[in-house]
Amino acid sequence: MWLRFSVAALLIAALSGGATATVALNTATGVAEEIFKNKVPPPPGLLRYSGGPQTYLVLGSDRRAKSKDSLDRTDPPHSDTILLVRFDPGQGQTSVLSIPRDLLVNIKSRSGAYYPQEKINAAYTYGAKLDGVKGSLALAAETIKREVFPGLELNGIIDVNFDGFIKVVDTLGCVYVNVDHRYLHINGEGGEAYSEINLQPGYQKLCYNNALSYVRYRHGDSDFVRVARQQDFLRALREQISPEDVAGQIHHVAKAVGKAIVTAGFSASADQLIQLAKLIGFSQGKPLRQVKFRAASTNFALRGGSYVTSTSAMESATLDDFLNGDQKVVKPKPSVPHPSGHGQPHAHRSATPTAASLGLAPSGSSGEAELAKGTITSPLKVLYPSVQTASSVGQPARTYYLRDQGNGLRHAYVAVWQANALGGYYDFEGTDWPHPPIIAHPNEQRKINHVTYMIFTDGSHIHTIAWRQDNMLYWLTNTLLEDLSNDQMLAIARSAKPLH
Repeated sequence: MWLRFSVAALLIAALSGGATATVALNTATGVAEEIFKNKVPPPPGLLRYSGGPQTYLVLGSDRRAKSKDSLDRTDPPHSDTILLVRFDPGQGQTSVLSIPRDLLVNIKSRSGAYYPQEKINAAYTYGAKLDGVKGSLALAAETIKREVFPGLELNGIIDVNFDGFIKVVDTLGCVYVNVDHRYLHINGEGGEAYSEINLQPGYQKLCYNNALSYVRYRHGDSDFVRVARQQDFLRALREQISPEDVAGQIHHVAKAVGKAIVTAGFSASADQLIQLAKLIGFSQGKPLRQVKFRAASTNFALRGGSYVTSTSAMESATLDDFLNGDQKVVKPKPSVPHPSGHGQPHAHRSATPTAASLGLAPSGSSGEAELAKGTITSPLKVLYPSVQTASSVGQPARTYYLRDQGNGLRHAYVAVWQANALGGYYDFEGTDWPHPPIIAHPNEQRKINHVTYMIFTDGSHIHTIAWRQDNMLYWLTNTLLEDLSNDQMLAIARSAKPLH
């Protein structure tokens, strides 16, 4: 993602305003040297160099080689994020696949070191012990190609350290994120030491350590939820940062990126940067397709630990989907019920499912009471869903203020429901901010009963539904794992009624 921003900005900065080819080439060379300043040579045969679609391995690590803390400098690094990104102009899309860090594999190095039945993220750590950061990148990639996806061809590897991640997010202006529920962990409470976090639910701007704590959070949910949270963050970042935003500070951004990453398979040349630009420049306005990793078990017990397991058939199907799948949006059925079962044309009424048949039940009154009390002196016109998923539990609702991109003060409220035990939270939000980044690029607009709904999809699933009403903006966001069906999302959104 950092490369996309820098390369696209390079093209604008270097080629606009009648810039000569020489100036453009010099600019490209300088930016390439700043971005790819930290390179390691890959082992022979690990990477493939060719045209056409390109697949890159992105590792998110906690490397702290330059830390002032001696323990941080000597503690073996870990890879918390293992991401495959494929740029495919032929299919007009960018595909993203996260490999669970807890996936059970056998790890074997080229030198013969063997570590059976380990979590796949341990390959990065063992590689560091064998040959520093070069060993980390090589052993992580080799383990993926041998143990998970035989036949996978990689074109390059990018290792992003989390400290650098904070600096790059800061350089790009932070990012607005729909925080799905209350995140709170303070070390010393309960005797557990995790990354500390203290975030309220709702749409908000995340900077610095808040962004890092949010994407790394894994206390109380599953590896798959954490992966989905990271992908959701990247999706939000992708929507908000355009090449024009950084064109005027291209070298500043490039330096921040260069300090944050170590690469294998890239050269610090203008040719390399321009070739990469041709691939990833197209992705600015194209779908970002998130491919799900197929798993047999997400909580396999072994030696007192919890692992993710899969099968060869499942992994083969996942790889085929990643390499060859298309972005297909399955449109929701036009006959989605009003929660009462009425409100549809007579011709469709007999075929329209009831709210109960969709697994929906009347909403509890506690959230309504909280919002009614919290917004009694507010200019907000509060809508509240009259149905919820039958098994969900309402969480404390919240009214708050947030700053828009022009630093104007906006009013907002959010209601949260927990749909399941592991990270399954969905949200209903309202604000007087008419054009936040979250609604910038809907996949579809659908008019139902005089209301125009903006529908945002992730493949075949509805991720967010938004609409404007009485100078307010409202939206419903699915859980990170998209547990709610398309029909449930539409029915809940359509059930929203005024509180006062």
